[in-house]
Amino acid sequence: MIARIAALLVALLVGVCALPVAAQTCASPEVWHVFPGGTPPLTGTTCGHETGIISVCQGAGSAPAQAFVVGGLTVTADAPFTQIDFTGGGGYTLSAYLVPQSSGCNADAACTTVGDGSTNMLHGDIPPGTYYLIITGADFDPPNACGPFTASADGPLPVTLLGFSVD
Repeated sequence: MIARIAALLVALLVGVCALPVAAQTCASPEVWHVFPGGTPPLTGTTCGHETGIISVCQGAGSAPAQAFVVGGLTVTADAPFTQIDFTGGGGYTLSAYLVPQSSGCNADAACTTVGDGSTNMLHGDIPPGTYYLIITGADFDPPNACGPFTASADGPLPVTLLGFSVD
């Protein structure tokens, strides 16, 4: 029995620390566990992930049809990070949107804050709550524009478990 529990815990830890393999969508978002010191950064690509986001921030920006979605980012007033920094790669112009999870990922809800390759998301601009982080291309990019990205925080980001199942 103890061996089975230990094996389950190892499987959970490996799953939590592994790089994303499946598409990161509104229905199945990535979970980004950032530990003290801001590690690990989130790296990936927007290519091949969420394709159903037509517009974000109440129509202020239209996603170019491919987005990487992180869910369960919980921000508290005393959160130990000050900023989230973004770096994009070739093929598109990175844009990042923080949307309250209670508003829904693909509901064109108001954005709490935005960021891009030259503008960090600052903790002071983010009220306490649980959010989706949507990383996509800029609204002026061509349709289906996508590419690699890195997101880094300078301290831990608490997360909320969105779901758990044992098959």
